[in-house]
Amino acid sequence: MPLNSRIFVSIFIPASMMAGFPILATDDAYLKMLEREAANVQLDHSGQLKQEDIKRSAETTFEWNGEIEAENLPKGLAQHEFETFLQKYYYGTYVFFKKLSSTDKDTVYYRYSKADIPGLANVRQNVMSLLKQ
Repeated sequence: MPLNSRIFVSIFIPASMMAGFPILATDDAYLKMLEREAANVQLDHSGQLKQEDIKRSAETTFEWNGEIEAENLPKGLAQHEFETFLQKYYYGTYVFFKKLSSTDKDTVYYRYSKADIPGLANVRQNVMSLLKQ
Protein backbone atom coordinates (compact mmCIF):
# COMPACT_ATOMS: atom_id res chain seq x y z
CA MET A 1 0.00 0.00 0.00
CA PRO A 2 1.48 3.40 -0.95
CA LEU A 3 2.32 5.90 1.79
CA ASN A 4 -0.41 8.35 0.72
CA SER A 5 -3.02 5.61 0.99
CA ARG A 6 -1.88 4.67 4.47
CA ILE A 7 -2.06 8.28 5.67
CA PHE A 8 -5.53 8.65 4.15
CA VAL A 9 -6.75 5.43 5.77
CA SER A 10 -5.19 6.26 9.15
CA ILE A 11 -6.87 9.67 9.22
CA PHE A 12 -10.13 9.12 7.34
CA ILE A 13 -11.39 5.94 9.01
CA PRO A 14 -11.04 7.09 12.65
CA ALA A 15 -12.46 10.52 11.76
CA SER A 16 -15.47 9.00 10.00
CA MET A 17 -16.09 6.65 12.92
CA MET A 18 -16.01 9.53 15.40
CA ALA A 19 -18.41 11.55 13.27
CA GLY A 20 -20.93 8.73 13.55
CA PHE A 21 -21.01 8.91 17.36
CA PRO A 22 -21.86 12.42 18.50
CA ILE A 23 -21.05 13.16 22.11
CA LEU A 24 -23.61 15.41 23.70
CA ALA A 25 -22.91 17.05 27.04
CA THR A 26 -26.63 17.84 27.29
CA ASP A 27 -27.26 14.17 28.11
CA ASP A 28 -25.57 14.57 31.49
CA ALA A 29 -28.16 14.68 34.30
CA TYR A 30 -25.95 16.88 36.46
CA LEU A 31 -25.52 19.41 33.65
CA LYS A 32 -29.28 19.49 33.06
CA MET A 33 -29.84 20.14 36.77
CA LEU A 34 -27.37 23.05 36.68
CA GLU A 35 -29.04 24.48 33.57
CA ARG A 36 -32.44 24.42 35.30
CA GLU A 37 -30.93 26.27 38.27
CA ALA A 38 -29.30 28.85 36.01
CA ALA A 39 -32.60 29.47 34.24
CA ASN A 40 -34.04 30.81 37.51
CA VAL A 41 -31.20 33.28 38.09
CA GLN A 42 -32.08 36.92 37.51
CA LEU A 43 -29.57 39.74 37.22
CA ASP A 44 -30.07 43.44 37.85
CA HIS A 45 -28.99 46.21 35.46
CA SER A 46 -25.38 46.01 36.69
CA GLY A 47 -25.12 42.24 36.13
CA GLN A 48 -25.36 41.34 39.82
CA LEU A 49 -27.75 38.79 41.28
CA LYS A 50 -31.07 40.29 42.29
CA GLN A 51 -31.53 40.06 46.02
CA GLU A 52 -35.09 39.39 47.00
CA ASP A 53 -36.36 40.61 50.30
CA ILE A 54 -36.10 37.46 52.34
CA LYS A 55 -37.49 37.37 55.85
CA ARG A 56 -34.98 35.70 58.09
CA SER A 57 -36.47 32.95 60.16
CA ALA A 58 -35.01 31.54 63.35
CA GLU A 59 -33.24 28.87 61.29
CA THR A 60 -31.43 31.35 59.04
CA THR A 61 -30.20 33.56 61.89
CA PHE A 62 -27.82 30.82 63.07
CA GLU A 63 -24.20 32.02 63.06
CA TRP A 64 -21.17 29.75 63.29
CA ASN A 65 -18.47 31.30 65.46
CA GLY A 66 -15.91 28.53 65.18
CA GLU A 67 -13.32 27.93 62.51
CA ILE A 68 -14.35 26.37 59.23
CA GLU A 69 -12.07 23.50 58.36
CA ALA A 70 -11.40 22.77 54.70
CA GLU A 71 -13.42 19.60 54.16
CA ASN A 72 -14.95 18.97 57.58
CA LEU A 73 -18.21 20.20 59.01
CA PRO A 74 -18.61 21.14 62.66
CA LYS A 75 -19.84 18.23 64.74
CA GLY A 76 -23.02 18.38 66.79
CA LEU A 77 -25.11 20.90 64.85
CA ALA A 78 -28.88 20.66 65.22
CA GLN A 79 -30.70 19.91 61.97
CA HIS A 80 -31.75 23.51 61.28
CA GLU A 81 -28.21 24.66 62.12
CA PHE A 82 -26.79 22.04 59.75
CA GLU A 83 -29.02 23.29 56.91
CA THR A 84 -28.16 26.92 57.62
CA PHE A 85 -24.45 26.11 57.80
CA LEU A 86 -24.66 24.49 54.35
CA GLN A 87 -26.58 27.49 53.03
CA LYS A 88 -24.05 30.03 54.29
CA TYR A 89 -20.75 28.26 53.71
CA TYR A 90 -21.42 25.62 51.02
CA TYR A 91 -24.21 27.12 48.96
CA GLY A 92 -23.71 24.83 45.95
CA THR A 93 -24.30 21.78 48.13
CA TYR A 94 -27.23 23.52 49.80
CA VAL A 95 -28.94 24.19 46.44
CA PHE A 96 -29.11 20.46 45.78
CA PHE A 97 -29.86 19.64 49.42
CA LYS A 98 -32.98 21.83 49.43
CA LYS A 99 -34.34 19.87 46.44
CA LEU A 100 -34.47 16.69 48.50
CA SER A 101 -37.66 15.43 50.10
CA SER A 102 -37.93 15.94 53.84
CA THR A 103 -37.20 12.24 54.39
CA ASP A 104 -34.03 12.45 52.31
CA LYS A 105 -32.97 15.63 54.12
CA ASP A 106 -33.42 13.77 57.40
CA THR A 107 -31.30 10.92 56.01
CA VAL A 108 -28.46 13.26 55.05
CA TYR A 109 -28.59 14.92 58.48
CA TYR A 110 -28.71 11.54 60.25
CA ARG A 111 -25.62 10.34 58.39
CA TYR A 112 -23.85 13.63 59.19
CA SER A 113 -24.75 13.35 62.88
CA LYS A 114 -23.48 9.75 63.18
CA ALA A 115 -20.11 10.39 61.53
CA ASP A 116 -17.08 10.54 63.81
CA ILE A 117 -15.60 13.28 61.63
CA PRO A 118 -18.37 14.74 59.50
CA GLY A 119 -16.84 15.38 56.09
CA LEU A 120 -18.23 17.65 53.41
CA ALA A 121 -17.43 15.07 50.71
CA ASN A 122 -19.69 12.51 52.42
CA VAL A 123 -22.52 15.01 52.76
CA ARG A 124 -22.21 15.95 49.08
CA GLN A 125 -22.12 12.31 48.05
CA ASN A 126 -25.23 11.55 50.14
CA VAL A 127 -27.11 14.52 48.70
CA MET A 128 -26.31 13.63 45.10
CA SER A 129 -27.06 9.90 45.49
CA LEU A 130 -30.43 10.63 47.12
CA LEU A 131 -31.23 13.26 44.50
CA LYS A 132 -30.60 10.79 41.68
CA GLN A 133 -32.98 8.17 43.12
